[in-house]
Amino acid sequence: MIIMALVYAARTGGCTHKMINGVKMDIRITGRLDLDANKQHIPHAFTVPPKATKLYISMTYVDLEPVDSRYDTQISLTVFDPQGARGARHCNPDQTLTLTAHTSTPGYVPGTLQAGTWTVWIDTHRLVVPLEYTIDIAISTEPISENPVVYAKGSTAPRGRGWYRGDLHSHTLHSDGEWDVPDLVRWAREQQLDFVTLTDHNTVSGLAQLDSLADDSLLTMGGVELTGYNGHALALGTRHWMEWRAGLNDQTMPMLAQQVMDAGALFIIAHPMALGDPYCTGCDWTHPDMMPGNARIVEIWNYVWNLDSNNDQAVSLWYEWLNQGYRMVATRGTDIHGPIPDAPEDIGFDVVYAEALSEAAILDAIRRGHLYLSAGPTLELTATNADGQTAMMGDVIAGESVEVRLQWSDALPGDQMKVMVNGVCVERMPIEGEGTYTRTMRAADARWCVFEIRAEDGAMRAITNPILLGSDADWR
Repeated sequence: MIIMALVYAARTGGCTHKMINGVKMDIRITGRLDLDANKQHIPHAFTVPPKATKLYISMTYVDLEPVDSRYDTQISLTVFDPQGARGARHCNPDQTLTLTAHTSTPGYVPGTLQAGTWTVWIDTHRLVVPLEYTIDIAISTEPISENPVVYAKGSTAPRGRGWYRGDLHSHTLHSDGEWDVPDLVRWAREQQLDFVTLTDHNTVSGLAQLDSLADDSLLTMGGVELTGYNGHALALGTRHWMEWRAGLNDQTMPMLAQQVMDAGALFIIAHPMALGDPYCTGCDWTHPDMMPGNARIVEIWNYVWNLDSNNDQAVSLWYEWLNQGYRMVATRGTDIHGPIPDAPEDIGFDVVYAEALSEAAILDAIRRGHLYLSAGPTLELTATNADGQTAMMGDVIAGESVEVRLQWSDALPGDQMKVMVNGVCVERMPIEGEGTYTRTMRAADARWCVFEIRAEDGAMRAITNPILLGSDADWR
């Protein structure tokens, strides 16, 4: 196989004593990547001696052909110590990193430099021309003086049962963001959010600082965006690195998703219909064994409505999965990477009905589908059957007929409400301000119902999760 030839053709030189920026390089690795190495994971092992105090890794490469200016090479380095992952810095032009016991380059986690075999993996997200690369590694055992950065974990009073508004998808300079963690938190406070989630690409290095900024006005939640070659997914509720490399060591995407869920985290398919390669590497969901496979949550509203995430197509995919009998929950993620000048009104957030303002309660409510997505309107969707049993969005309710009731407020002039039954619009009406709508649904004709609120230009203003008819056994 070509990729194995590439791995073994890479040359490792020991103790070359080359100087780069005043740092002595102990190891130099060279190799070539041809286009058939695109979307591969290429390991290079090296040995860290006992009592190491500082590790420096730098990768550079030279394109062997002219590059199309529209798209450039996208490579990241994932580093493992003898016990596990130390991080990655996705989609960043500077693939240089330093690790010590107390400090690290953003994207990587500081800690003891354990003696033994380490591995630096080249993750080839996008190769546009063949290239030759060099990895220089310097390891120091000299004592160093540094001031440890300690982030004391903040806390948030739970507040009790209620509706909580927040974001489930964001990035910082720990991956490909344009701002630091405190900037993200400042933005969340400006939006008057109740919770914010950091989901940097393939790293959890920013979460300690994020959690230190929590207080009674803002809950911080842990997560990571599993940024693979055939789709991206959010793992929410984790502060540990999660394996994302489908295909490596015969691991399938359903296996990786199950690992996330077995760890108690939520697995969410992210922006499944976004523009993919070469524009946005791996951004569209193309796992044939995960359509939806064991996933039960999908992000249908990513960033701004009418841009390259193709959110309308994501909604249609969600409706298709509901029609196939999957009990799928829909979420919203800003996928924010930095300040948004003149932020549009349709930026939107998740509005979750939870037992408390805590990470566990918010994630449990999302798992149950007890949320709607909104860029302004306030919604409350309930259903009642002939026996007086009630349900809210995300719930299953039995009965030959069910009365569905939507209450709304903060609708703007020009807004339109669409009643979606089994994915078909059965009624459309203009709404404004506040109001109530009721409709009787018969189990013989309907399996589920969702309400959309659309602006005059068709952009989504708000959307509920579904009321599901039948019994739990009727849904996968």
